[in-house]
Amino acid sequence: TSSAMKEFRVLGFEDTGAFGEPWELGSFLLNNVGPSLQRFAIPTTLDGQNVPKLNSIAIAVDTNWGGEYTCLYRVRVHR
Repeated sequence: TSSAMKEFRVLGFEDTGAFGEPWELGSFLLNNVGPSLQRFAIPTTLDGQNVPKLNSIAIAVDTNWGGEYTCLYRVRVHR
């Protein structure tokens, strides 16, 4: 649907409150016509540094498929 997110970013934080400088873990495109469950790999190194243990994440929705608002029903995070 047009309210589904399209382009989004994943940010990781070392603290539990999502404060401080984020680790920018990637920019992704959600396929609106594909399966409802889609997986996106997160890197283990960025700019030559190992990504540390992260205690919180944020999803930044940059665009959707044309709707006035964006619906996000579920995000799963696996190690």
